[in-house]
Amino acid sequence: MPQAGIDREWLRWLPALGLVVLLHVMAWWGYTHFRSEPVPPRPLPVVLVTLLAPPAPRIAPLQPPAPEVAQPPKPKSMTKEVPAPVPARIAEAVAEQAPQQAPPQVAPIAPPVQPAPAAPRLAPEPVLELPRYNAAYLSNPPPAYPFAARRRGIEGTVLVRAEISAGGACLRAGLKKSSGNGMLDQAAVDAVKEWRFVPARRGSQAIAAWVEVPITFKLENN
Repeated sequence: MPQAGIDREWLRWLPALGLVVLLHVMAWWGYTHFRSEPVPPRPLPVVLVTLLAPPAPRIAPLQPPAPEVAQPPKPKSMTKEVPAPVPARIAEAVAEQAPQQAPPQVAPIAPPVQPAPAAPRLAPEPVLELPRYNAAYLSNPPPAYPFAARRRGIEGTVLVRAEISAGGACLRAGLKKSSGNGMLDQAAVDAVKEWRFVPARRGSQAIAAWVEVPITFKLENN
């Protein structure tokens, strides 16, 4: 009994199973026959363009000029043509519209050029008189001859540069040119510092100024 029941169940589901199989077969057949195949792209047509030369211009044939026909001269009229009188209103309008001549321009007369005043003449600057050291009333003593230089027979000339005040005193002194011996140079500078001078003058005014004083050392026996 149980085996018979199972057979009946299979028999009842057999049509449905066959229908399912049939549907799968039809689906597979439709897929294989109706599937879309890729269509290769079609090449675009090639268009050739050719430029045509413009048509040559047409030249009309030259025609000979027509011969001129001489016309008979017109007889001169014996009467003179008198111009028609112009109405007064038209003459006035023409006179108003005519450009009026501008009056001649007269250039202004330039004033006479006056000469520039002459610059005033400046008085000449007074001459500078340098200080003097050799005036008789000054009584400046000669520099002391160094004993060591005199014993060795050394001689020479020293040039001393000194600044002299407006009162005639030596403010400072220094060596301008050496004699070649330091003892002679120092003796000359020391002597000038103690001297009195005639002060420098600019005109009538005494001023301070520099002066160069030469001092010569020379032995009497030579």
